[in-house]
Amino acid sequence: MPGILSFAFTLMLTIVVTVDQTLHHLTMANSESTKDHGNRMFLWCSTRSLSSAFTKCVSFMEGAQVWFEPYTSCFLNFLFSAPEHMARFPKLDIMKGQMRDATEQMENFDHYFDGGNLTPSSHFNYDWLQEQLEKPLAEGKSFMFVKDTASCADGFYDKLPRIPFRHTFIIRDPCKIAKSCHAMFKEVFDHKRESCRESFDMYESNPFRNWDRLSRDPLYSLWKYVKESLDPHPVVIDADDLQNCPDQILRMYCEAVGIPYKEKYVEWPEGDKSLKYCYGPLDQMVSWGKRKGIYSVAFASSCFHPISGEKPSFEDLTPDARRYAEELREGYEEMYPTRIKPVYLS
Repeated sequence: MPGILSFAFTLMLTIVVTVDQTLHHLTMANSESTKDHGNRMFLWCSTRSLSSAFTKCVSFMEGAQVWFEPYTSCFLNFLFSAPEHMARFPKLDIMKGQMRDATEQMENFDHYFDGGNLTPSSHFNYDWLQEQLEKPLAEGKSFMFVKDTASCADGFYDKLPRIPFRHTFIIRDPCKIAKSCHAMFKEVFDHKRESCRESFDMYESNPFRNWDRLSRDPLYSLWKYVKESLDPHPVVIDADDLQNCPDQILRMYCEAVGIPYKEKYVEWPEGDKSLKYCYGPLDQMVSWGKRKGIYSVAFASSCFHPISGEKPSFEDLTPDARRYAEELREGYEEMYPTRIKPVYLS
């Protein structure tokens, strides 16, 4: 019996040591992986959620290498290049024409974005982007920040980088998003002002809102995927908190993702000339996005302004906006309690 007990003890000790060595190896491997690839993170959003202003803020943080909506450009090229998609969504032809005009404008006129990091949108596809995001950080950069809409990665999770990235999320009240999206899609798809606010339906011929290949709420779907497969506690921030308590939210976000924080980050220079040093689709960002008013306010920003005025009520939304707000409700209500909270709400 003593011999059996001795053997059992030795076997148990061997297992413990082996497990400990394995865990140590995995920890070191993860550490080396982060060391090898640098600090990298995504900020995923729904459209119209203050994400562009947040991205401009991050672009002025020391050591930042910022990508602006590269998956959006890949998704647009995926749509525009397939005749079956263009046939299914006739209004896409309007958007494709706008993008073509934007490209020609950037090619035919001098602009102050020459010599920067922006790339013509025609270069963007999912395989190419995956390779770009896996490249070493640019010289002098200490972290990579990639901002994009979750809908444009929906169905393409296999094209996400195959090296370590943190996945973070920004959410916003569904009624605010829905009201703003209605106005944005009307500007894009009804640029001739042929319909009034009430009669325009943002679901009509719109692959971003009415396509069965996309999740009902792509941001919520991606958040659940990240929780289940990559990170059980992904960082979430709320746009209203960011506006009302920017110093707290920025500090806590930076601490959560490993960016050294400085108080000066709550303000940044006005104007869009700094965009040339971001990585992203040149014509989509600078020409099309600004002309359609999609990015103009964010690009002109210099700080986050506290919320003023009444929150839009569900009853005051147009029927299509109400439908969209309802689609976002479940995800917002589940993600909201997990967000980084300002001190006065903790």
